[in-house]
Amino acid sequence: MAALIVGGDIITTIKHELSAHGISDFEHWDGRRPGDLHRIIPKNTELIVVVTNFVNHGLVSKIKRDAKRLRLPVVYSKNSRSFFASVSSV
Repeated sequence: MAALIVGGDIITTIKHELSAHGISDFEHWDGRRPGDLHRIIPKNTELIVVVTNFVNHGLVSKIKRDAKRLRLPVVYSKNSRSFFASVSSV
């Protein structure tokens, strides 16, 4: 299973938590570069995690729109392990 993580600077905690749920392939967009707004969600993506700390609002709108079109689940998170512990159904 593959996940796209959008936003955040240090995503090690999120990667560890997602790995515990069987996700082994990750792509990370920091969400601060203007070019991120024009990127395309990778074809193998099965889950999108948007880290709400440090992400461009325009990019979040694009991700929501694209995820809906592709029928991909989106999880919104703070960059913390405690948040993911409460969302164990990922």
